[in-house]
Amino acid sequence: MNRNIQIAVKVTNSGWQTTTGVKVQLPLISADSQYQQTIEETFDHKVEKIVEGEAGSRIAHIVIDSIAPGQSETIRVNYALQVKPNGGLQASAVSGLQPYLNPANKIESNHPDIVAKANELTASAESELDKVNKIGSFINSHMTYNLNSPYRNKGALSALKNGEGACEDYATLFVALARASGLPARQVNGFTDPKLTGASWKSQGQTVSLQGFRHSWAEVYLQNYGWIAVDPTFGIYPQEGKDNLVELSPSHIAQNYSDQPVKVSYHGNNLSVSWSNLLINK
Repeated sequence: MNRNIQIAVKVTNSGWQTTTGVKVQLPLISADSQYQQTIEETFDHKVEKIVEGEAGSRIAHIVIDSIAPGQSETIRVNYALQVKPNGGLQASAVSGLQPYLNPANKIESNHPDIVAKANELTASAESELDKVNKIGSFINSHMTYNLNSPYRNKGALSALKNGEGACEDYATLFVALARASGLPARQVNGFTDPKLTGASWKSQGQTVSLQGFRHSWAEVYLQNYGWIAVDPTFGIYPQEGKDNLVELSPSHIAQNYSDQPVKVSYHGNNLSVSWSNLLINK
């Protein structure tokens, strides 16, 4: 299955004087993905450099010389992606797991409350896979999904203490509990069809906005399998006996492992920035 994605960032000068030296840092789709292969990536502006980060995350640095008053400049990045089954990477192909065992922003895996809960949940686990499912079972009985929650997007410790939030809170709580249990884990950012089929995006010959489909899920590293996708929000965890353990395609489009915002610096008037993510059906 192929997908065509367009990321567009619009920079507008609503002031009274020309703005110069506009520098845009634009997060790109990860080069390291078990969900899809990038067949083509094209830019309509010159890219000064691309900086790589965690797990294949990439940032494109683009310079716009000037934007006149009342004018806008739109940067577009087009992708041709080939969706692939995501049964995990070969264990022999993965190195550098230590960062995925350490605490991080919103992943307070060393906090005493999270450590205690992880020990409680996994004390009787018979395997790594059993640990994953015990953690997952707890999350889905403990958490209530609430987009309007005051605890939304507050991280793992908040999710543990308050028991509600959005997809990011489900994902970070899973990652923190997994890390506290000795399992390397990481958060994935991208887009998901809530029907879990990809049907919401099937509109032949039309462009579908991915606004509202933004989603976070997780991956956990299991020694016998490699990186395995899990989606705590939807209660999707690996099942022993299945060839791929977990199959998220075609309902998930991964963007990166480091949910970074668009950053803009400049000289002159204040600029406004908006962006869109589009799925282009052909």
